Amino acid sequence: MRPIYTLVPVVAAIRAAASQPSDSWVFGNSFFYLGPPSGNARITKATYSILPPSVPTNTTVSNKNDEVWVSVWVGASSTAGDENANLYQPLFNWSPNQESQGCSASADEWCVAASTYTPDLQIGQEYVTVPQNTTVEFEIAVVNGKVVQTVTMEDKVISKQSNTLDASLQYLYSSNECYTGSGGCGTLAGYSITNLTVTLSEADTNFASVMRLNKVTESTFKSTDGGITWHTDKITVSSIDFDFSSDTEVSSY
Repeated sequence: MRPIYTLVPVVAAIRAAASQPSDSWVFGNSFFYLGPPSGNARITKATYSILPPSVPTNTTVSNKNDEVWVSVWVGASSTAGDENANLYQPLFNWSPNQESQGCSASADEWCVAASTYTPDLQIGQEYVTVPQNTTVEFEIAVVNGKVVQTVTMEDKVISKQSNTLDASLQYLYSSNECYTGSGGCGTLAGYSITNLTVTLSEADTNFASVMRLNKVTESTFKSTDGGITWHTDKITVSSIDFDFSSDTEVSSY
């Protein structure tokens, strides 16, 4: 099974959820949200690194045929979370039963893959095991009318995917997502997104003003070339209790 993502919460939409029904998607409300650039500028490339946190704790599953899973990702899109637009989102994924997600990792490890949400289906590569304490590098780049995702670990490309660019990229944002299945996703430890660099098609000297932070902290997001290339050393994401309403937003289907 490949995770399928729908609407992604933005700052204005974050709210406490009173309950978390079964078969729901729970989004942690610790994330960054960047975009859109001004004028005719568009995002042409984003690179960043993530040392994934320890795997979630205190998960529960009552039906082994309906496993919970947790995903951690940064994605790029032409819209602010419209489910009718593509979302290019290389992702980490974890489940108490990794085989149920098509990954051979142990329960103490994450899986990673290049992946794209489309209105019709999730298109993803095979999962690759991420050994504990291993940093993974990501690149999302627009190349000749396509979006190319490249995932690198220990200087080796381990996952790559190319998909048609449906519209110019204007937004980049992070998310921590839980599918509750027949139980609960427990607690996800905090982690950092490091060396985030975003390249624009043309200069936007005010791009830093559209970096929104919700329960995360960052070092300064700045440009040293007049507004084309923007960089921050670190974005620190808080720990999330997926089973605690004030930490999440819930979508049910």
